[in-house]
Amino acid sequence: MPSICAHMVVATEVSKKLNINSDDFIRGNLLPDIIAIEDSHHKIKNGVYLVPNISYFLNTLDLSKDLSVGYLTHLLLDKYYLEDYLAKLYYNKNIFLDSKIYKDYNYLNYRLIKKFKLNIKYLEKILFKYNCNIDEEKLKYNLECLRQKKVGTTKYLDFYSFSKFLYDISNTISKELVDYANKSS
Repeated sequence: MPSICAHMVVATEVSKKLNINSDDFIRGNLLPDIIAIEDSHHKIKNGVYLVPNISYFLNTLDLSKDLSVGYLTHLLLDKYYLEDYLAKLYYNKNIFLDSKIYKDYNYLNYRLIKKFKLNIKYLEKILFKYNCNIDEEKLKYNLECLRQKKVGTTKYLDFYSFSKFLYDISNTISKELVDYANKSS
């Protein structure tokens, strides 16, 4: 799954494209990674990865609520990241097994923040406020990732390619959310 910074980039881009001015939408984009639920992603096997089962969530989430739309946005990014981006770069190879991709995230986070002009103070302020059972350790870890300014060479992810993917997938996810909203109304 991509880093919190990648999720916040997509959350910010989707919110701009769909004119969603909601703290709950942004919060929902982190929620699957911090909520204290055993299977918050309801994963199913697809190739070498376990990906979120979007159909399951379309039947359970209330898409009239911004928090739920944010949650779905998070899951869609995870799904596309695993099925489209990583699967094409590393066909039939699970690059999470050696955990080195997490170092890539650490090296890319600050660059993503700068490139997409993420407002970290705003994110830290709103991401502390949830009305559900949160795993505090996971929340703290994710917020710390927003503050990191680590520099290094990535092994799996190219900054420019990954940035382009995040921008492009924001368009795809925006269109998909509009389609889901039209179908549910």
